[in-house]
Amino acid sequence: MRLAFALTAAALSGLLSHTAAAAPLKVVTWNLGWHLSQAETRDWIAACSAPFALDNGTWKPAASATADTKPGWELPWGRNAPVQWDIGVLPPCDIYQANRAVVPITEAAYATRVARIGSIVRDQLKADVIAFQEVSGAPAVRELLGQGYDVCSYEGHKVQRLAIAWKKSLGAGRCAVEWPLSLPQRALRDQVRPGLSLALNVDGKPLKVLTVHLKSSCVSPFDERAAEGRGQLDSAEPNCVSLQQQLAPLEAWVDREAADGSALVLLGDFNRNLAHEASEPGDAAVRSAGGSATDPHGPGVKVRSLWRELNDGQPLALRLLDSQCTSDVDAPGLCKLAKSRNLEREQMNALRSGEALGCRNPLGLDHIVVGGPVQAPEGAFKHPLGRLALTLAAKDGREAQLGVSDHCPLGAVVEVGR
Repeated sequence: MRLAFALTAAALSGLLSHTAAAAPLKVVTWNLGWHLSQAETRDWIAACSAPFALDNGTWKPAASATADTKPGWELPWGRNAPVQWDIGVLPPCDIYQANRAVVPITEAAYATRVARIGSIVRDQLKADVIAFQEVSGAPAVRELLGQGYDVCSYEGHKVQRLAIAWKKSLGAGRCAVEWPLSLPQRALRDQVRPGLSLALNVDGKPLKVLTVHLKSSCVSPFDERAAEGRGQLDSAEPNCVSLQQQLAPLEAWVDREAADGSALVLLGDFNRNLAHEASEPGDAAVRSAGGSATDPHGPGVKVRSLWRELNDGQPLALRLLDSQCTSDVDAPGLCKLAKSRNLEREQMNALRSGEALGCRNPLGLDHIVVGGPVQAPEGAFKHPLGRLALTLAAKDGREAQLGVSDHCPLGAVVEVGR
């Protein structure tokens, strides 16, 4: 299978001739799906293997196993599960499933998964800067990367954290947690994920990187076109309300960091199909009450299009990189088709198969956006995971295979210059 991020000879020639000041870098974003360090995984396995007893409609930890208890692996997980469990501390026990049945994890199976992710990152992606979502912190990332990268993350808040790694050859970086994106005005249980930023100097040129993992379940304006339908950003649907509130601090970061003329790269799991928003007619309203995206963004403003509000041209224009799939996993042109419409279930399943991209969330959530003095001549590329993304139950003495992630990596080669 062709390496998704390999530079063609023509592209390499273009990079070299673009400008002597240009510094090509490979940037990658990858949501690793509740990824823990191996030490934390031992605690997770112990917690999911422990007995739970049903008490007044809720499954609670039991002192010992009896005929009436069940291990955590066998509980009825899912949204609003009746289980006494804090998913801000440990992932739920049903993360890995095969044929809709929970696959209990073992230390050996998890170690194999870690080794596979590490091989993909080091031997295939070969990123200069890589942003991770849904990792527990820097130790979990260092297990994947080896000694050639610096890593920044944070502690506390919730276990689905962010991390950014960059090659040590790029020099020292300055990281900051962007807490306003977590909506800190809310009660802790209702807060969402913050952002994480990195400032680098690339051959003397300032580069600002922001990775995000925005609120889920408000994905596309094409999902339900009813006024209060799922996916309508300006609706009262709770997930869309949260995403709506994250837009102001996201735009504030862009405005602040672009002020000195820095190159900007925003990448991560936006949980919003920006390509769908970008495909809407140019005269479509950006805000519910009309007006321009450049008008002041006050507390009562309701935005319809995250992308067009963010890309208001002030203080600079942003560019959403065109996400491409390699031809050998996209024979029917499904990746291109998906940029302007929702795919049918059968079409999406074709991309999810082990013979194609493999990941359960193949398209529409992960994006790379650039702004200022930075170019990406070839756009962005999805890196297929194939069968490595699949979880397979233990069978005939064979250890279970844990899928490496439900997201595929997305990468691009960018040129930083003045």
